[in-house]
Amino acid sequence: MNNTDYKAKTKQYIDSIRAELLSISQTIHRNPELGLKEYKACKLLTSKLRESGFQIENPVAGMDTAFIATYNSGKPGPRIGFVAEYDCLPELGHACGHNVIAAAAMGAALGTKLMIEELGGSVTVFGTPDEEAVSPVSKGGKVIMAQKGIFDKVDVVLMTHPNSGPNVVWEYTFPLKDFQVTFTGKPAHYTLPHEGVNALESLLLFLKSVKRMQTNWRSGVMFAYTIVDGGGESPIIIPKKSAAHVAMKAFYSAYLEETFSKVEQCAASVARIMGAQAEVKMISEYKNMIPNFELIDLIYQNLSLLDAAVIDLAQSQRKLEQLDYPGASTDFADVSWVVPGIHWWCSIGDNQHVLHTPEFAEDVGSELGNQAVLLASKVMAMTAVDILTIPGCSEKIKEEFARYKKDDFTNVPGIPPNYSAIPEKR
Repeated sequence: MNNTDYKAKTKQYIDSIRAELLSISQTIHRNPELGLKEYKACKLLTSKLRESGFQIENPVAGMDTAFIATYNSGKPGPRIGFVAEYDCLPELGHACGHNVIAAAAMGAALGTKLMIEELGGSVTVFGTPDEEAVSPVSKGGKVIMAQKGIFDKVDVVLMTHPNSGPNVVWEYTFPLKDFQVTFTGKPAHYTLPHEGVNALESLLLFLKSVKRMQTNWRSGVMFAYTIVDGGGESPIIIPKKSAAHVAMKAFYSAYLEETFSKVEQCAASVARIMGAQAEVKMISEYKNMIPNFELIDLIYQNLSLLDAAVIDLAQSQRKLEQLDYPGASTDFADVSWVVPGIHWWCSIGDNQHVLHTPEFAEDVGSELGNQAVLLASKVMAMTAVDILTIPGCSEKIKEEFARYKKDDFTNVPGIPPNYSAIPEKR
């Protein structure tokens, strides 16, 4: 068989397991679980993969709901990975569509398994909990797994994410630091303020100072916060403790590190001036996304083969260049720094419902979500066929990644700070 025949066989197979894939998506959607507590979803996915002949590792990287599921053909060949997410948002359920992501990863992996039995190589599903990182103990599951070398087991990693509007083969995601700043002072009666150290005033001075510092930063740095501890309910006590939860973003990781260092220094300076103690505690931090244009081209071509509406790479690039404020972030970005990968956006219709809303949660649990599962499964499995059957394809993907890594990802086409020319479509 040739490449076209293998793709046809893969699509036919995914259609044959349609009911199973949609059941997975719908079951996860009906049973939303917060990050690091996705026990039902983890059990559902690992059980299905074990039944299909995959070897299961669980727990992974110290997380009970993380898993690695691998099927090895026993023959040499590319090692292809797919990423599943399955955590939900507080109160909103699956308003980010992770049920679609999980089912699509399953469909793509099963379709690829069918091919590698003949063509060689291996296929792995990475179960990655806690992408939303909403709890104080969260770090982003993929960040932890990337740091521990989990993704080093494969040559390439693919995942999708649902979104309203046309399919998007590539969209830059921004580095993020999510942290808490806590000031500890000394309580006293409010008529004797000199006997105490006001933690709330220390926090307010810190926040005001950062905002003034921000006027000297490059444009496009986000410093968003909410006060999570205002010092207590009684105004007649000088507050002993006060804290703010902060989210910082910039256009690229190096500059975010630079500005965050200044924020840390500011907290220490305010504490010294006020006589308080300051603690900056990181909750989660994500890097910026590194593209792989070899993979981007393959996803684009396979979406086109399925007659799916898709935004051209050039349109995505123009959108990025016109931004003056950071956009979305994801822990998959950290994966893109350790292995060639792609995080593309799969359409759930043209209704323009926004992520993290009740309307989006309804969409991904409807027939729109079902169609996205099937489309994404086929596109990613077809891309795996390309990697398995096109001579030199896997090597080109890895060579592109190696070029960027050699310069510590400071010279990557199309992304900040340089926005150098992206490669023409091959």
